[in-house]
Amino acid sequence: MFDETTLREHLKRMDWASVRHDETTWRSTHGSAGKEVVVYLRLNDNWLIASVVPFLATGGNNPFELSRWLLRMNRDMLQTKFAYDDDGDVVLTVELPTESLDFSEFKGALEGLLDAAVKHRATLQAAAAPSAKPKGDA
Repeated sequence: MFDETTLREHLKRMDWASVRHDETTWRSTHGSAGKEVVVYLRLNDNWLIASVVPFLATGGNNPFELSRWLLRMNRDMLQTKFAYDDDGDVVLTVELPTESLDFSEFKGALEGLLDAAVKHRATLQAAAAPSAKPKGDA
């Protein structure tokens, strides 16, 4: 069974320092000042959801070309996906069923999330300008 103890053990094994954010959520920061990636991990009975939120704060001002680019990236990424949150901001997330989640799956998914965050950060920051269009992977 994948529970809070297992989550903390897996994070420790990966050297991912984390702090409790609320009852079901942990916060883990990676990188250096100015280039940090904050990952929130939420655990419930059946799912572990890890997210970089907001990945790009837009307040819902999302041009059509940004949405198209996000869909293209989603097609090419394994497990990790872009989405819009309730505020219209771009989030990057991975959802893992906990029923038989083992360490290698956990590690691969979280490393993939972090890699995608670093890989796509510059492109999406450039896309934050209302007239900008994302162009490839940065």
